[in-house]
Amino acid sequence: MIDAHLHLQDPRLRSRIPEILGISRQIGVQYLVVNGTRPEDWIVVENLAQQYPEIIPCYGLHPWWADSVPDESWLSDLARLLGSNPRAGVGEIGLDRGSRGRRVDWGKQRTVFSAQLDLANQLDRPVSIHCVAAWGTLLEFLQTVRLVRRPLLHSYSGPAEMIDDFLRLGAFFSLSGAFFRPEKCERLAVFDQIPDSRILIETDAPDMLPPSELIRFQSEATSVNLPGNLETIYEAVSQRRECDLEALKAQIRDNFARWYFPNR
Repeated sequence: MIDAHLHLQDPRLRSRIPEILGISRQIGVQYLVVNGTRPEDWIVVENLAQQYPEIIPCYGLHPWWADSVPDESWLSDLARLLGSNPRAGVGEIGLDRGSRGRRVDWGKQRTVFSAQLDLANQLDRPVSIHCVAAWGTLLEFLQTVRLVRRPLLHSYSGPAEMIDDFLRLGAFFSLSGAFFRPEKCERLAVFDQIPDSRILIETDAPDMLPPSELIRFQSEATSVNLPGNLETIYEAVSQRRECDLEALKAQIRDNFARWYFPNR
């Protein structure tokens, strides 16, 4: 199995890394794509990737932190970090006009996002994209920039009507376990319209907690999602899409390779 998007550097998980990675190995996780979100945690992601070969690092400036960097040195630091690891991706980056309690300068978000898309193209790296309430603007960006690599729309929450537009741009869409919660049923229904060949699966741990029936590994903090729940998410996706579990795993491995390692 492959966890296409999570945050092991988060303080809610960091103290349990050996246990988390041990469980991941036991349940058969091949890769965990760990996304840095700002300069302060890039070094933590870098150290984890050096220590654990199954961790694939991504580094990016998340839209929530777009106006927290004091100067432009962050971009050169990001380029250096990506340059030091040929398999590192760009992420988590994106646009956000709707997250509760988050009001980040829209112009700065766009500037930061554009710079990182350009960097991904320059270095020929995969991109993991966060988007909330800005899908039209995101589509315009991707149509203009035309990424060298296919983008991943992580935990896709956009409208069903835009799926074809993003498919034409080569996008992949990752599904998180939280979409199986009753209040997220509309989002789950949107994923029913996405082809099997463009689906990836993620935990987004420690966030995006699945419903209780999909929680196999529980944290002391009941709101914290653990990466070990990936297995039950795969099982739920298999049932939802009415496909054999092993066939789903093979499909996701193929999809992941086309997103992340297309030149192999």
